[in-house]
Amino acid sequence: MIITTSDNVKLNVKKTGKGKVVLFVHEFGGDQRSWKPQVSYFSRRYECITFNARGYPPSDVPKSIESYSQERAVEDIFDVMNEEDLKLLRSKIDEIDNQLLDLIIKRTSVVDKIGILKKNNSEVVDKDREKNVIKRLLKLHNGKFSKDSIVRIWREIFHTSANIQLQKNNLLNPKRGIDSIQLYTGGTSKAPGIKNIIKLSSNESPFGPSKKAIEAFTDCSSNLSRYPELTADSLQHLIGKKHNLNQDQIICGTGSDEILILTILTFCSPGDEVIHAKHGFEMYPIITKYAGAESVIAEEIDYKIDINSVVDKISDSTKVICIANPNNPTGTYLNNDELRILLKRIPENIVVVIDTAYAEFADASDYDKSFALAEEFSNVIITRTFSKAYSLAGLRLGWGYGSKVLIDMIKKIRPPFNVTSGSIAAGIAALQDDDHLKKVVNHNSKIKEWFIEELNNLGFKAYKTQANFVFVIIPETNNQNAKKINEYLLSQGIAVRYLSTYGLNNAIRITLGTKDHLNKTLLLLEKFKKNNE
Repeated sequence: MIITTSDNVKLNVKKTGKGKVVLFVHEFGGDQRSWKPQVSYFSRRYECITFNARGYPPSDVPKSIESYSQERAVEDIFDVMNEEDLKLLRSKIDEIDNQLLDLIIKRTSVVDKIGILKKNNSEVVDKDREKNVIKRLLKLHNGKFSKDSIVRIWREIFHTSANIQLQKNNLLNPKRGIDSIQLYTGGTSKAPGIKNIIKLSSNESPFGPSKKAIEAFTDCSSNLSRYPELTADSLQHLIGKKHNLNQDQIICGTGSDEILILTILTFCSPGDEVIHAKHGFEMYPIITKYAGAESVIAEEIDYKIDINSVVDKISDSTKVICIANPNNPTGTYLNNDELRILLKRIPENIVVVIDTAYAEFADASDYDKSFALAEEFSNVIITRTFSKAYSLAGLRLGWGYGSKVLIDMIKKIRPPFNVTSGSIAAGIAALQDDDHLKKVVNHNSKIKEWFIEELNNLGFKAYKTQANFVFVIIPETNNQNAKKINEYLLSQGIAVRYLSTYGLNNAIRITLGTKDHLNKTLLLLEKFKKNNE
């Protein structure tokens, strides 16, 4: 066998026999063969170890004179003996592993019996019991394994146990968390019997994209046989120039959703945790479960994320925190001071995603549109999208900015050519058309206060917004609730977003479209209320 010394020299070592160890060290004029008679005798009762010292082939022959000395020879003896100690320790590890495997097999047999008892029960996972088991084990744990590791090990055991029970029921077994994902539905765009629906359900711009962006996209049609830029370098360059950012700290993706997916997949393993707001963007829990991680819900105060709740929810298993700012679907936001206070309380090894999809619409004086927080905190990534203010939702284009260390990690799993040629060209043209962006943003600022006031005058609870939509609580009466209003508006050709999938059965979200479309919505809401008083 070959062992490697502490100074990276390979020594040829031979072991003969079993029992207590006897080490033989040859002199200057010999090698391990010198001990052949002694080894032949003592190996009957002992494990005899011989080796060729450095300089004696087939051991290495270092050229440097500094590699030879009495002190170095002693170190080599220790290295040879340490290898034997390692062998003994590894033998103990093997023994323990065998015991662990035996216990796992015994546990599995019990799980199997539970699966038989649950045969007619589609809910094989008891989340509350899982939480209590982990809580109990963490209380008992006093070893060197981190609490995070203990949690991940047992969550994997729980997941495998659930799969065993699902197999008993002849059901398919997706990876952990997939079976509990609630399918993303998106805003409604169709209504029975209505051709030209007014769509106020997906926060799309009523003005459409810049003409320059359309022309740039069209010009790409003659080159569709060619792959796009590998990493959207030209777009990253212009984003960096426009916002005074380092291009190397920018990553572009298929919508900001892809940046979110790549970030969570980079830092989350099965059993890890992602914190997000109770009523935050619907994709956060979906992406989390896709990664095999666990969603942890931070509470809100009047539909605004509570920074104290975020901090309280942090555990050894927390790897990512997602904060939509402004928040979708509520339009609430954390100001710059609140964000900075929160970030200072978050450990540096936890990645914080600040999702600013609606940043261009934010006009509050204490809302920070800059990327200073990503410069100040190395664990922060700020995401943006071209879907909203730039009206390029159909192209799926977004980007993120963070420290170079953080972005370089995420780039390792970015698919090649993930942004199309048309998207790159349209994105560049849109960034260069400041007049179109101003038109979209100014319209939003002018119209939102009027629309909110009108909704409140009708007896609804419309929240102030820093986005291009309004969050509306519908007071429930005998004949009025959010679901009925949503259905009525849709029957009249207006699609808004009923927020039941966000856990808000009493609320709708209305995109700030044209004034004509919003006036029509108000008239229909007034009519509904009169007819249902």
